Parts: sequence; C-alpha cells; structure tokens
Amino acid sequence: MADLSLEKVFSLLGTQYIKGSDKELKMLCLRIGELVELNGEDWVKESRQSLLDEWEYIVTQGIID
Repeated sequence: MADLSLEKVFSLLGTQYIKGSDKELKMLCLRIGELVELNGEDWVKESRQSLLDEWEYIVTQGIID
C-alpha cells in the first residue's frame, strides 16, 4: 500500500495543523492509509477527533524515534 499524501491526510482529518516532524508525519500518512484500507474514509472522518487526540499524545511523548 502506498502512503497517503499529507494533503489527503489533512483533508480526512479536517485540519492542516498537525504536529510532528517530517518522519512522524510520514508515519501518520502510512497509518491513516492503513486505516482507510481497513475501515474506509468515512470511518476515518467520523473518528478524526480521537485519531488527532491519539496523534497528539504520540508526538508529545516522543513515541516515534
């Protein structure tokens, strides 16, 4: 599976302001792409706030090296 573009991820999550380094944002594009494959775009849009909250925690805690 190809990563989603960052613009597509911004669109799905409803914001262009997502924290993270280039490496972290690349990982986010991959993970959101996987969620789209598994659950569909509508599910990602419906779950956007919880996904953004989880992402904020991941970046704040420095979980991705």
